[in-house]
Amino acid sequence: MKKTFYYILSICLLLICGGILNTGIVRAASVNIEITADDNQVIIGDSIYVFINISSDTVFGDIEANLVYDEEILEYMGSVSFITGSSGFLKISDINLSEPDDNRKYALEFQALKVGKTEIEFSGQIMVYDYEAGLPMSVSSSSFELEVKAAQTASDNASLESLKISPAVLSPEFDKNVYEYTTSVSYDTQKLVIVAIPEDEKATIKISGNDLLEEGQNKVVITVTAESGKVIEYIIDVTKEHGEVEEGVDTTPITPDKKHGNFDVVRVGEDIFAIYGGKYKLIDPPEVLKIPAGYSKTRIIISGISVPVFAPEQLDNEFLLIYAENELGEAGLYSYDKVEKTMQRYVSETVSVYNPEEIIDSDLIDSKQYKSNLNKLAIVIALISALCAIFIILSIRLYLKSRGYKDDDFN
Repeated sequence: MKKTFYYILSICLLLICGGILNTGIVRAASVNIEITADDNQVIIGDSIYVFINISSDTVFGDIEANLVYDEEILEYMGSVSFITGSSGFLKISDINLSEPDDNRKYALEFQALKVGKTEIEFSGQIMVYDYEAGLPMSVSSSSFELEVKAAQTASDNASLESLKISPAVLSPEFDKNVYEYTTSVSYDTQKLVIVAIPEDEKATIKISGNDLLEEGQNKVVITVTAESGKVIEYIIDVTKEHGEVEEGVDTTPITPDKKHGNFDVVRVGEDIFAIYGGKYKLIDPPEVLKIPAGYSKTRIIISGISVPVFAPEQLDNEFLLIYAENELGEAGLYSYDKVEKTMQRYVSETVSVYNPEEIIDSDLIDSKQYKSNLNKLAIVIALISALCAIFIILSIRLYLKSRGYKDDDFN
């Protein structure tokens, strides 16, 4: 009798332990995303389809991610409703799907604008959610490099036919074979009026360094790009007279470092951009903008570029306000930390600005929480299994008693 009882009990416990082990082995679901195209070379003016291939070892649902590329080389042509944006920044938001799958493919159409190379890659965290649990999955991704070439018949002519400036004059006089000039302007001159005409009408011209000339030495570059991609630069060294320093203007240069944040200020053509997890165009605030209490408008120098800011009245305050436009064309105030070299949107009752750094809901469960939930689930399953084992043992004892066996038979 004892052998029979222990035999039945052993089988039940093995079945229970097997169930526990089978349930307890939880593998983190993973996703692989690959960016491909039919060819990695394309001719100016042609269209090309870039494919985003998503595969997983389990079914997945919603996807949220950001894709970046060089807007001067490629233009996104649309065609996918849940992919929005332009100018080098695309937001993928494929959510609320009715059917799950373990493979998915998106096709994005681009048009080649200019000779050069561009890398199409994801920016920031890629969020792919398990269809059943709704939890974030582990994601690995790749990038794709595309080269745009000129047609064989493209012109190589990158020379200027004429170059004129105002309110100053070039020294020496313009000659298409002379590539460096000098000039000087008064302290109240903000920028030069530049008229540059290429010899070949298919060549393109880009002017940089001419926005908000600084006191002292400035370098204005006229870049001429031929149809074939050949580039010639004409440089104007501009000397701007020094004016009187206004009271309350902080002229102490600020040089961002990489120790804390990755904030930087760059000049692209006529525009100035703040670079921090994205590209933010610095623009003049509208007249109707309500300046936060305790702040006044001034200028500071960051990375050698004069930037308009709103500075607090307290001189020891480490935060400034910058008015900028994000890559979706939405403008507002951003708070810049002079010490940590970081930037984030300034939140107030009168300002509402979208920040690409915050596309991920902070309330979403992250991977650590996911693992914590799995551990808790394993503990609950173990407790339930133990209770089931006790219940089965008691049931066996009751059954055997009902068949006439006594308590001594179990000892």
